[in-house]
Amino acid sequence: MAKILINRKVVQGPWGGGNNFVKSLYENLSFAGHEIVESLNDNDIDLIVMIDPRYDDLKISINEIFSYKQKNKNVKILHRINECDARKNTNEIDRLLLASNVVADETVFISEWLQSYFITKGFSNHSSVIYNGCNSSHFYPEKNHKNKTVQYPIKIVTHHWSDNWMKGFDVYKHLDKLCQEHPEKYKFTYIGRYAKEYSPIASTIIDPLYGKELGDELRKNDVYITASRWEPCGMHHIEGASSGLPVIYHEE
Repeated sequence: MAKILINRKVVQGPWGGGNNFVKSLYENLSFAGHEIVESLNDNDIDLIVMIDPRYDDLKISINEIFSYKQKNKNVKILHRINECDARKNTNEIDRLLLASNVVADETVFISEWLQSYFITKGFSNHSSVIYNGCNSSHFYPEKNHKNKTVQYPIKIVTHHWSDNWMKGFDVYKHLDKLCQEHPEKYKFTYIGRYAKEYSPIASTIIDPLYGKELGDELRKNDVYITASRWEPCGMHHIEGASSGLPVIYHEE
């Protein structure tokens, strides 16, 4: 069995999709008998999973990982990339990820789109694609969802952890306006954190949820919508679809 370090701690409660991945990784690696460590004090770590090259709770960034690799040549580095500048309209993430990737023995992207995106930016290391998934004990369709008759008002839902405007709040504002003008036709529920500029009037707002509680809330609706721009492979629409809801999205 291997000794493995993951450079992110699990956050309990509602959080982003990356946290769900780390939580699942911790659980499954431990179940398989591997030892998970949270510091670089040991000299016999077999694998470091770099979720993000930046500092976080564990205080282990690309700097510490690179230094450890220099002293312990046998350690393998797995770099998971789930981010890019296009996603949040930033201008430093791509360069950081490409620069940090030089230490990686293997790279995993969360979608073919993201893999191709970075190849056009100059990425050339060996890589593979592993898609996101969700907990099927929390997100699943109602037993009769295929025979469900939709009645008005149509209940539309979305959920996000991030309040970044690129999550599609301009579309959600428009949907809120439709709910104001046609309350007999549309009902929209937004679950999670949201941008201050969103300021809905006719929409239902629910605080961030996760796990079974989130799945139960999603199944109360008829349609899932995601207006997020340049999402490499988000968790929210996967959870919506896994809950048996048809998904509306825009291709961009």
